[in-house]
Amino acid sequence: PRLPPWAGAAAMGGKKVDKKGKAKITDEEEAEVFKQVREVQDRLEELNFQADQIKMNIRRCDMEGQRSNLTLKELEPLTDDTKMYRQVGKMFLLQPKPDLANHLRGTAALKNVESKQLQTALQKLGEQAASEANSLKELIGEDKMKQTFPNLQK
Repeated sequence: PRLPPWAGAAAMGGKKVDKKGKAKITDEEEAEVFKQVREVQDRLEELNFQADQIKMNIRRCDMEGQRSNLTLKELEPLTDDTKMYRQVGKMFLLQPKPDLANHLRGTAALKNVESKQLQTALQKLGEQAASEANSLKELIGEDKMKQTFPNLQK
């Protein structure tokens, strides 16, 4: 006797299917999918937290670099024999103007490089987040993903 197509997998010992030919998910499989979705969601939350931290560090580096550049501009009109002090922790050290200017240029350059490195790290985190979002989409399906996250773009 010929079996209907929706009964074929069940008769062969495979997954049960409904009348439309779609596989039915058991409670255990659903629990496993839920567990996997939760893990992906936790990783996405961690990636978002790390991205926020990196954004704050980028902002801090940009501010320190800009502060160094502005201070350097303020020092330009002063003569080289003007007494200048550089803050080191809680104390101030007397420094010649050229040494202080070199220190400020170095600080600005260092913060610029650090900011670029942090931006690269942020870009990598974005790629990881996109990968995790794709994993989530594979787990729950594209339709469910659109329902759950309507503002999510491809």
